[in-house]
Amino acid sequence: MAEPHHHRKVGYAMIAVSASLTIVGLLQITIGENVLFADEIQREKTKEFEDCKATNFVGDECRKFDARLKVDAIDSGEQFTVDLNDGIASNIP
Repeated sequence: MAEPHHHRKVGYAMIAVSASLTIVGLLQITIGENVLFADEIQREKTKEFEDCKATNFVGDECRKFDARLKVDAIDSGEQFTVDLNDGIASNIP
């Protein structure tokens, strides 16, 4: 006869599967009608980045891009360019 402890492992696996299906069901209920939910989030973030890019990343709302652009400190009047291919910012003379 098989080891009886294997039944316990199978039971735990079934509980994990049912919990994950429950989570998927709850997500379906909350955002199921909005099929473009992730697309809307991406568009908002892209618009925010483009707005900061248009103002040369000046302002407190653009500080979160400093780490990504490898910018240490920028005065509000200083301009810099961003090469989006390698993500390195350089000052404009």
